Amino acid sequence: MAPNHDQKRKITSRARLGRRVGCAALLALVLGAPLAAAPARGTASDVTAVRTVRSSLGDGVVVALSEDGLFVEAVPQKGEGLYAFTRRLCGEDKWVTQVMAANGGAKELHAGVRYRVPFDLLSKAWQVRVLRAVFPSDKGQADGWRHEVRGVGLLQRESIWQIALWFTGNGENFRAIREYNEFLEDEVPRGAVVVIPSELLLPAFRALLPASETPYHLDYVKDATGEYAVYRLRPGEALYSSVVVRFTGRVYANDVNAFAAELAKLNGIPDVTDIVVGHRIRIPFDQLLPEFLPAGHPKRLEYEAGLRASTQFSNQVKAKGLEGITIILDAGHGGQDSGATLSGVWESTLVYDIALRAKRLLEAQTAAEVVLTTRDGAAWRIQDSDVLPFSRGHAVLTNPPYPIEDPRVGVNLRWYLANSVFRRATASHGDPQKVVFLSIHADSLHPSLRGAMAYLPAADLVAGSFGKAGGVYASRKEVQEQPSVSFSRAQRVESEGLSRELAKEIIAAFSSGGLLVHPFKPVRDKIIRNNGTWVPAVLRYNAVPAKILLEVCNLANEQDRKLVQTRAWRQKVAEAVVEGLLAYYGGTGATGPQSTRTAK
Repeated sequence: MAPNHDQKRKITSRARLGRRVGCAALLALVLGAPLAAAPARGTASDVTAVRTVRSSLGDGVVVALSEDGLFVEAVPQKGEGLYAFTRRLCGEDKWVTQVMAANGGAKELHAGVRYRVPFDLLSKAWQVRVLRAVFPSDKGQADGWRHEVRGVGLLQRESIWQIALWFTGNGENFRAIREYNEFLEDEVPRGAVVVIPSELLLPAFRALLPASETPYHLDYVKDATGEYAVYRLRPGEALYSSVVVRFTGRVYANDVNAFAAELAKLNGIPDVTDIVVGHRIRIPFDQLLPEFLPAGHPKRLEYEAGLRASTQFSNQVKAKGLEGITIILDAGHGGQDSGATLSGVWESTLVYDIALRAKRLLEAQTAAEVVLTTRDGAAWRIQDSDVLPFSRGHAVLTNPPYPIEDPRVGVNLRWYLANSVFRRATASHGDPQKVVFLSIHADSLHPSLRGAMAYLPAADLVAGSFGKAGGVYASRKEVQEQPSVSFSRAQRVESEGLSRELAKEIIAAFSSGGLLVHPFKPVRDKIIRNNGTWVPAVLRYNAVPAKILLEVCNLANEQDRKLVQTRAWRQKVAEAVVEGLLAYYGGTGATGPQSTRTAK
């Protein structure tokens, strides 16, 4: 049983008393150096009785640890005055007054005399050097900084408050560190390992963490009830986003909330909004995305094999200024289908505006042929306003056009139209990789989520043959050209690889343009909803090899919803789309001569 607040206070009081008794011996052994009875020259006279341990950092700088705390003592360099001395060790001279106070009010520095600079005044670079000298066994790992406690003496312990102060810059972070490591007391015994989560670390220590695409740690357990991955909640994390969304792939509000409730029950959590840092969350294997299963698990091996197969394919076409490239832009929904609607915001009108802006940029600044699948009214018209008027005038531009009345018919006619454009383009230049398809949407997900996501077609989910019958289809020229579609296994795998490359370039352009992207997995090969998985029809039956569905934001998030209602933000999204297309075809994107960042 964890101690209550009063018990913790008693534990802390006893520990502090013990520190006063055994501190000198403890400090001597921490640095592996003998006790030094003599004070540092040039320091305040009231420290003469303090016993201090020191270790050289070279260049006249010594790291010292005493009952007063952690600090360095440094000899001034030739010609170095107080201000220059402070700049060298503190990074800037605004700390001169504090450095003077730490040295008995000294206003002048003398050659050969060591002067003290407290740890909290040191520049971040010096702080890292000091701590690495004091704790040479410490190192970075994927989820944070691994600190090995070296406290010795009578108590043989270190204060978590002091650890928090050293590595995070704020002693108040001790609570999060204590809970994350599941410690019951506020002090930690010698030999214990303390992980300081990356979110809390000072930037200088965060920069030392190993580069990793998986900044988390999962344990795996098996008992009579089944097999589970175990994840410890980190500071600032919530069950919804950091566990359900990240590890199971669920993003829709009903799905996320329902499974969060299941996990809460499974893990004995009475209130999902009040979970302590470090709480161990068990997640059943059958609910995990395959990449989070243990290495060697059959489903993970199958997933990795499919990924390797598709990533063998990459776009081989390089087209300066998109010369000879056909871009098919599809604004989602429209007409009687307004898409996601929240607080008076219609998805259909917003994504249509983005598609028009991307079309204008492409036609003004590249040589690409741009084809839109829908149009509102008789002309392409960009509204020069933040709030857009509602409209149900969109039609799919088949021959003849289809005023969108039935959403399913509208979706199916889009891929029929895209396939017709693809056949025409490849008949002209003979290269299927010179055509790309991009369907633009705005999602409605769990409100905790923000940013863009891109969906591509998973090869295993687009198998089979498909076609539509009925008068509304048979009367369209595009359907008459090819009533049904099917793709070989090789075609599907190649399409997955090319589409993933396109999706990554678009998402990268969002990031470089300062636009938010989904925090965990912004590129996905399937939709997960209502305990099912599928590929959207506009991608599934689409013959264009490189094709994605782009969700530009989450309308269920209030901040995203405010942004999308500004023309400036929609223009930035259009620019990011063009940047991603340029990068996909070998352009330099956001940093090079083909950039569209100044386009308006």
